[in-house]
Amino acid sequence: MKKLFVAAIVAFAGFTAVQAQASVNKVEIVSVQDSVVKTPIELSALPEAIKTVLQTDPYKAWTPTAAFSVKDGDKNYFQVDVKKEEETASLKFDAEGKPVDFAGVTTVQAQASFNSEEIVSVQDSVVKTPIELSALPEAIKTVLQTDPYKAWTPTAAFSVKDGDKNYFQVDVKKEEETASLKFDAEGKPVE
Repeated sequence: MKKLFVAAIVAFAGFTAVQAQASVNKVEIVSVQDSVVKTPIELSALPEAIKTVLQTDPYKAWTPTAAFSVKDGDKNYFQVDVKKEEETASLKFDAEGKPVDFAGVTTVQAQASFNSEEIVSVQDSVVKTPIELSALPEAIKTVLQTDPYKAWTPTAAFSVKDGDKNYFQVDVKKEEETASLKFDAEGKPVE
């Protein structure tokens, strides 16, 4: 009877260890799935509809500097980084050249705001300021050295203002795959 009891405890402990490992693996998978995967593309590879929109007001006052094909969960869109003097912004369009949601703003509201040149660069675009990787808060540097992030190599960092949100974006690369990770100053992921 004693051996049966000991065997039951060992089996339960083994089952618990397997469940704990499964939980850890789930956390790793979720953090990768919650990342935004950006693939750099040539500006000339943007859909014609987006190229046409960029030549109209208020966009024509901005100079495109980079373009990306972006997969954010089940959403696919194009990001065009633009610059006007010292100000930078990231514009997001679907393949038909229509703005995609901006921090909870509907497409219709975003389109209405883009038609007003005074509002576009301040309220409805994401303003990214490049910073040195060494200038990231220590909490973010620590998080980047833990699983699952340590498998990725940081390539660029930005201080980001998105509406009323402020956070840090760290672009990372693993082999041919790229992603953008977003953290608050305490190193917690930002959605």
